[in-house]
Amino acid sequence: MKSSKLPRKVLLLLYAGLVVLFCHHFILRPIFLDWGSTGEIRSLSLPGDVFTAGGDQHTRAVLIHATSEELWPWLVQVGQERGGFYSHAWLENLFRADMKNVYSIEERFQQPRSVGDTVWLANKEHYNGSGYQIIAEITPYRSFVMVGGEDYEHIRQGKKASGSWAFYLYPESDNTTWLIVRSSSGEISGSERLLRYFTFEVPHFIMEVKMLKTMKRLVENT
Repeated sequence: MKSSKLPRKVLLLLYAGLVVLFCHHFILRPIFLDWGSTGEIRSLSLPGDVFTAGGDQHTRAVLIHATSEELWPWLVQVGQERGGFYSHAWLENLFRADMKNVYSIEERFQQPRSVGDTVWLANKEHYNGSGYQIIAEITPYRSFVMVGGEDYEHIRQGKKASGSWAFYLYPESDNTTWLIVRSSSGEISGSERLLRYFTFEVPHFIMEVKMLKTMKRLVENT
């Protein structure tokens, strides 16, 4: 009879895969989910927190030598339809975003934002026009909170969103400000949670950290 034991190479690959998964989940993931933020920043209660049901919440941040007033124009012009997201355009475009980043303040992209406005994450001709977020809360020089289109309707009905993506400006001193990005997940299915875990978290981390670092460089150089 043939042996039912797995070949040694297969066992080694399985073992190596488990080690990599363990290191990712328990060592690397906690670091990149809250990259750059201090315990104080992570514990802040921020305006967008009310839109989700208190699920997973992750906060990334960078301290910038600038005032909130100096930073705000850069946030106003984020979006595929405006100045991009100051990140890796090549990586965003692998997901068919058709992103073109602008690295200066452009008056044509400075139209005021307001609640209910659409912020495009990708070319509106792609993904059947679903690649966008809606501004759920915005306070100049302080906060810029976005949710999905369906979630925006839920919020208007007094329900909770399945997730939010928000930018905050939190002054540290007269001339230094924390630029904070907080992602919150509400009640989502297990399959959706797994999908985010294996396909979304790492690319999003790479793009978001690039965005924070680029904004810091651009604002401080200006």
